[in-house]
Amino acid sequence: MSFADQRRPFALPGARAQYGPDKTVDVEHIDLHLVPDIARARLDGCCTTTLRALDEDVERISLDAVDLEIERVERDGASQTWTSRGERLEIVFNPPLRAGERTSFAVTYHLEHPRHGLFFIRTTPQVPRTPHVWSQGQDSYARHWFPCFDYPHEKQTTSATIVVPKGQFALSNGELVERRDDGEKTIFRYRQDVPHSTYLVTLVAGPFVELAQEKAGARSVPVFAYVLPGREADGRRAFGNTPRMIEFFERCIGTPYAYARYSQIAVSDFIFGGMENTSATTQTERTLHDETAHADFSSDPLVAHELAHQWFGDLLTCRDWSQAWLNEGFATFFEFLWREEDLGYDEYLYDVFTSLERYLDEDRRRYRRPIVYNRYRDPIELFDRHLYQKGGVVLHMLRCELGDGRFFRSIARYVAQNQQRNVETIDLVRAIEEATGRNMRGFFDRWIFGEGYPDVEYRVAWDERRKVATLTVDQKQSADAEHPPYPFDVEVGFVSERPEVLTQNERGPLPGERRIRVHVERKHETVVVALEREPALVRIDPGGALVANASYELGAERSAAVLRGDPNVIARIRAARELTRDGSRLAREALSYAFAHDPFWGVLEGAAPALGSSRAPWAQEILLQALSHAHPKVRRAAAAALGNFRDARTADALLERIARDTSYFVRAAACTSLGKTRDRRARERLTTVLEHETWNGTVESGAVLGLAELSDPMAVPAIIDAASPKRDEGLRCTTALAVARAASLLEAERVALLDALERLLDDPMLLVSLVAIDAAASTEERRLLGTLDRLAQSATDGRARRHAAESAARIREGRSVPAAVTSLRSDLDELREQQQRLRESVEALTPRA
Repeated sequence: MSFADQRRPFALPGARAQYGPDKTVDVEHIDLHLVPDIARARLDGCCTTTLRALDEDVERISLDAVDLEIERVERDGASQTWTSRGERLEIVFNPPLRAGERTSFAVTYHLEHPRHGLFFIRTTPQVPRTPHVWSQGQDSYARHWFPCFDYPHEKQTTSATIVVPKGQFALSNGELVERRDDGEKTIFRYRQDVPHSTYLVTLVAGPFVELAQEKAGARSVPVFAYVLPGREADGRRAFGNTPRMIEFFERCIGTPYAYARYSQIAVSDFIFGGMENTSATTQTERTLHDETAHADFSSDPLVAHELAHQWFGDLLTCRDWSQAWLNEGFATFFEFLWREEDLGYDEYLYDVFTSLERYLDEDRRRYRRPIVYNRYRDPIELFDRHLYQKGGVVLHMLRCELGDGRFFRSIARYVAQNQQRNVETIDLVRAIEEATGRNMRGFFDRWIFGEGYPDVEYRVAWDERRKVATLTVDQKQSADAEHPPYPFDVEVGFVSERPEVLTQNERGPLPGERRIRVHVERKHETVVVALEREPALVRIDPGGALVANASYELGAERSAAVLRGDPNVIARIRAARELTRDGSRLAREALSYAFAHDPFWGVLEGAAPALGSSRAPWAQEILLQALSHAHPKVRRAAAAALGNFRDARTADALLERIARDTSYFVRAAACTSLGKTRDRRARERLTTVLEHETWNGTVESGAVLGLAELSDPMAVPAIIDAASPKRDEGLRCTTALAVARAASLLEAERVALLDALERLLDDPMLLVSLVAIDAAASTEERRLLGTLDRLAQSATDGRARRHAAESAARIREGRSVPAAVTSLRSDLDELREQQQRLRESVEALTPRA
């Protein structure tokens, strides 16, 4: 089955073109008085809204309000007529509001056990927790805990008074203007003077510990982090770079951080990684990590992403959800920028590349759509890799196209002109034109409003007699009148002498490099370049700018030169992949040299999967050596890739990593690969690993996947037990995948495994349920359709509805693959590996030409 065969339309049945609602009033201020009762999962609230009629008289308004028990509505002390119907609260003004008139009205309400929007974390005998409460408004869930116009184009100032038991802490948006004790209660009062959208309003309360950090930025903003008791050291480790980030982002953007303070608060069971509530970001407590994890895990990408939203998303907010890339694409791009500032350009470019690959994977396996797109059922459907990763990579492409000077001048103008406003993509286009004179409308039509990408293959040939290099660019994707080849420009550099030393973090041309710009608009393009002599190194797309699925067919000698001498980490990864496919002696020597000497870990991590997939003995040798690499991410990638080899020597090496490696992630990868080896020692060792807890269930997650790969009926009880509610959330997510994998391998145990998977589909932990929903599609099991169809219609979270609909559709379209066939495929893979070993043995006996 091709990737195109797997791709489905993005718009699900029932999707329609979505546009923002009309406005009859302008909301100026919302004041909340909130009394959360965590033990009873109850919130008592009073929401006072100040608004102004626009150009006509207003007799009634309709607010978004879901599951709120309305007690009364008052205006200037007088009761107003109201009706709560469905998800709306309709209020009749008596007397009507005249055009231009301002008024305030108060809605007193309460709610208990909310389905969404407000989450009460409570302890149970099975799962002990520190009780606390937190809200989540994006995309349209503020309406679940206070009545409002719940759409991003409505921006207003806010204030919040929160009453909690004495000794507890409460957080909301803006400046903390009052904190006082009143008997057995503590009252917190916050004021947010910069207008923001309702989905960014926040409430968090519980026994949090405050971690004050350095003041930061041009306005010496106070910076705080809050964690539950016992996580103080982990909190400092996770959030310690925040003040530096604020100062760096201010330099990049040109507009100071706009709010009175910046807080981050880590909560349990959060349903996203983080949420950029204005001035008060909520983070998942799973980003808090111990010293062992810190060696190869960082919270910086998450922290940088949510901080960037304080400009892109909060200060400037998308006008409607179809434009949400202006929030998420920018925040993703600023993750890249922080990586460059903190760790260097190689890390930046590798972040761009891994984001590109994640987007390409979604496009191939799920669906294709433009970044700006307004056909959906729920806004949350848009929050995917097209929005985040492709959006960020397109901004990198724009940076390369404009150059740093013009690019950052454009960003500065865009933010300065549009702060405190709602924005659309055209606002960015105009800011670029005004700042630089460049008309980028065609660029945005192609990469933001258009869909897809070119599938590009590059070839280079040298004609010694004519002294010309011929570059061939082929677009491999199918093309027709409706889908013509993509037009794009790509830079190519020809270097006369190979660099003696590989340069790190290098962005410009190399000494002796002649760089040209090639315009491509046909399916097959040929460019001839006259040179004085054959280039020692050909650099294709040196900035890694093009949003494309690109591959090299340069030949072993040219790809080896790229792997050894091109400063661009993306080029080196692509060269390594071509060399792996080539498999010649020259290719093997170049790869072996790279794994011993390449200065950047990301090149080796990016090359390792191809080596593993080759199943070649020489590749196995390189990977076994890489298990001792100094960088844990290289060891992790090598351990994962070794799962393609089934022999005692590989199993021995993996067992050693499980026992001795200091990295949680290396041990986890080794556990999974050990299971794939089907070694007789694997089940006992992996079952033992499952009995010990590590940070976020990381090593145990690798072990449960390894147990699934064993195809051993005796491993099934341990797999199913790992799904128990008492186990770590991350482990339980992974267990959903393991259960589905084991069900595809073990026909006799399939019913019990599918029973376990069906239970996980309805798991109360949303993230566990989401993984189980996706895993269900891989089983192609029709008995799961009833549960999936129900979730597609009635799940509270829009992501669950979307994923359930997709999984059900794939099952209906799929063909069931019996476990016996899956096992046969595994045996065939082993046979191919043996044949590869035989071919190499023959080659070893053949003298060099």
